[in-house]
Amino acid sequence: MEKTTEKIINAVIYIRVSSQEQVRHGYSLDSQREHLIEYCKSKGYKVIDIYADEGKSARTKLKNRTELLRLVEDAKKHKFNRIVFWRLDRWFRNIKDYYKVQEILEDNKIDWECSSEEYNTTTSNGRLHLNIKLSIAQNESDQTSDRIKFNFAMMVQKGNIIVGQQGMPLGYKANGEAKNKRMIKDEETEHIVEDMWNNIQETGSIRQTLIYINQKYNLDIVYDSMRHYLMNEKYYGYYRGNENYCPAYISKETFDKVQSIIRHNVKFNKRHDYIFSGLLVCPICHHKLAGFTSKTTKSHGKKVEFRYPSYRCNLRYQQRCSYSKRPVEKTIESYLINNIEDIINTQVLEISKLNEKKEEPIKIDKEKLKQRMDRLTDIYLEGRISKEKYSDEFDRITELLRQADKIETEEKQNDNLNNIKDLFNKDMLSLYNNLDNKGKRMFWSSFIEYIEINENNEFNIHFKK
Repeated sequence: MEKTTEKIINAVIYIRVSSQEQVRHGYSLDSQREHLIEYCKSKGYKVIDIYADEGKSARTKLKNRTELLRLVEDAKKHKFNRIVFWRLDRWFRNIKDYYKVQEILEDNKIDWECSSEEYNTTTSNGRLHLNIKLSIAQNESDQTSDRIKFNFAMMVQKGNIIVGQQGMPLGYKANGEAKNKRMIKDEETEHIVEDMWNNIQETGSIRQTLIYINQKYNLDIVYDSMRHYLMNEKYYGYYRGNENYCPAYISKETFDKVQSIIRHNVKFNKRHDYIFSGLLVCPICHHKLAGFTSKTTKSHGKKVEFRYPSYRCNLRYQQRCSYSKRPVEKTIESYLINNIEDIINTQVLEISKLNEKKEEPIKIDKEKLKQRMDRLTDIYLEGRISKEKYSDEFDRITELLRQADKIETEEKQNDNLNNIKDLFNKDMLSLYNNLDNKGKRMFWSSFIEYIEINENNEFNIHFKK
């Protein structure tokens, strides 16, 4: 009589809960985990992993359900042959996403089951039943979303807040009982907000208002936050159709006037395509310098305004950097055109001298090293060498690979500099003047990594490796 051995089911558990469900119904991850572990024991399944998505709705996009994505990747590696979850709505409430994942599972011969519901996907009736259940779950989710949107709309119309204190603009705070909280002016910051709106109208500049407010009140507001404040309709009392949602700081006319100023700021900044955008780096804080247009007014019988595309470190205006230089674009361009050949020749010469002093590098075959690393890992996993021996050999191969990478980088840098040198020898600069600013930026970016200009106007140019 032949012995029959029952196939062992390697199972994984998938659990999920959204924050709202846990609060309303107590569908905690712990309760799901305990229930499913007991369920698998009763079925004789071997649980090899548990995947838990906390605070995730079943309608959350697949790319944001990190544990589900991990499960799918492990399914492709055939780490298990069954998935167990509590209810279908823990798995999916979206038909489209369900079938995306189901196709992967079927390709890898993996099935699933619910501990509290029974489905049969092997028959047409079973699949129809499943589709109906998924459609109902998706509809319930849609209705819940609609109810939440409706409730929020009703709260806004009543003047109740739907965000916490962190979501409120400067100058406001929450007041009232939990279910009837409203926005009121914050007496501690009220004067700052009034000053902010007065200053933007006087200066016509978001940046000048930012600097003024930060310096006067010792704040650390960033440019984007200031811009968002000045574009927030709540400051004239309006929010989502409710014109009296909260106490106003300004009139609708003042708000519209400031929006016109902001639009002018944006249009003005977009007039010029900065040649060295992304290439200039602050030598102190190492943030990239931002392009702006400086203005000077000269009088030769009559006043004439001159505009100079320039660069500056914006962190200085947040009092987080001391770099005070404002290099002018034309000056930078002239310096590079007049000096770049000499700089490249100097770089090539220095590298050549260093190479002369160096011994001939040992030829290292990276592919053979990688193969040796793979074999070493296999031997260690088979238990044929000790952990200490594996660690020593691993470190030795890693060091050889690092040396190989270093040699490749140095050789590549030599080739790049020689190519750049050849480029200038072919009188490339004669064509440069025919390029527009975007073309000029692409030209410099093709071989320069970044440029630093210190307080003494000394250039430090870093070439791409």
